[in-house]
Amino acid sequence: MACSLPQLAHAHGLNLSLSDGSEAITGDVTYADGAPLSGASVSLQPAATRNEADERVVTRTNAEGRYAFPAPRHTGEYRVIAEDDMGHRAEIVFAVRGDHRKLDTQHAQPAWSRWLSGLGYLAGLFGVTAWWLSRRNRTRIETS
Repeated sequence: MACSLPQLAHAHGLNLSLSDGSEAITGDVTYADGAPLSGASVSLQPAATRNEADERVVTRTNAEGRYAFPAPRHTGEYRVIAEDDMGHRAEIVFAVRGDHRKLDTQHAQPAWSRWLSGLGYLAGLFGVTAWWLSRRNRTRIETS
């Protein structure tokens, strides 16, 4: 299969792209400003695997931030994970079905991250509402 289906994952300060070809999984790792990330650790592993090093294939990005892995030959879900030395991380999950690969647009996000994002959103709404109400009350007092 010689099609290319690019996908992009965004993390805090780190972008990971993934293109699927017939013989290789390739992509780029860049910072948020588009600068290539040289020497980043990129791993390919079955999606169900979290810490088993024997099922993980690891490589490093070149000077242009590019990486490549041989295409997986077995059916299943896989994840590509990019990490830099400062703790930034991005990952993409894709599935291999029969003779073709399907890139999954749902990027893995830890549950704590979703909770923290939700709490931040609610705190922001509360702050804006409190500010608006205080201005509204102040205007009433000043006009009285």
